[in-house]
Order: sequence, then C-alpha cells, then structure tokens
Amino acid sequence: MEALWLFLYETSYAEMVRYSMWGYPIFETLHLIGVALLFGSIVLTDLRMLGLGKHLSATELAGRYLLRLTWVGFALVAFSGFSLFVAYAEDNVQNPFFVLKMVLIAVAGINALFFHVRVYSGVAGWNLNGAAPLAGKISTALSMTLWTLTIAAGRLIAYPELFWF
Repeated sequence: MEALWLFLYETSYAEMVRYSMWGYPIFETLHLIGVALLFGSIVLTDLRMLGLGKHLSATELAGRYLLRLTWVGFALVAFSGFSLFVAYAEDNVQNPFFVLKMVLIAVAGINALFFHVRVYSGVAGWNLNGAAPLAGKISTALSMTLWTLTIAAGRLIAYPELFWF
C-alpha cells in the first residue's frame, strides 16, 4: 500500500494541489461546501425521521428534495476530499484522525444502508403524521452522531499530535 500512497503523492495533480497558491484552499472550500450540503441534508432527513415536522411527508422531503442535495454534497466531498488526500497521501494514512474519519464514514455508510433497506422500505406506514419505528429512530440518531464525529475527526486531521491513544 505504501507504493500506492507514494504514487498518488508524486502525481502532477497532487503537486498542483500541494504547491499552487490556490489549489489547497480551493479544495478545502469545496470540501466545506460539500460537508454543509451533505450533513445539512442528512440532519434534516434524520430529524424528520425522528418525528420533527411530522406533518411533512417523509418521502417528499427526503426523496424529492433532500436526497439530491445529499448526493451533490457527497460528490463534492468525495472529489475535494480525494484532492486534499493525494496532496499529502503518505502523511494522511499515518494520521490517526484521518483513519478514524474513514472508519466513521464506513460505519455511517453501513448505517445508511441498513436504514434504507430495513426501515425506509416500510415508510408507507409512517410517511405522514408519524415517526419512524424504533429501529429507524436509533439509526437516525446514530447517523447524526456518526456524521458529527466524522466532521470533528476531519477537522482534527490538522492536529495529529492531539491523538491521545
């Protein structure tokens, strides 16, 4: 794997991000915009699933409006995150906060898959004027927690010396 990290680090793309005056700041800005869209749309969906705004149709809110924002945010985060990663690939893979962030994203993804396969498939029963079943509430509370921790871990990537264990 070290050869892959070194290869990515040495690409002209990584050098552009790393050494150009505007490369890294532009990708950081895109990453923050993506995080805002991704996290904001997920939290709004999760709050609806927890019962806030029960008068709003869960399928209309989540499926018609917020899911698009979630995917736009995800695309921005993935593209800009990869760009930021390759600029310092070798350092990032050794950074405990980066590793933690990747683990949290993976767990959040598994949780989202569980929600969509097991909970959201029964949305017809609680779509309007209702909250998700207990499994859905647990999944959405876990979702908000995981994404909050992911953002915190991402922010702490700049401070690997703070990792205490």
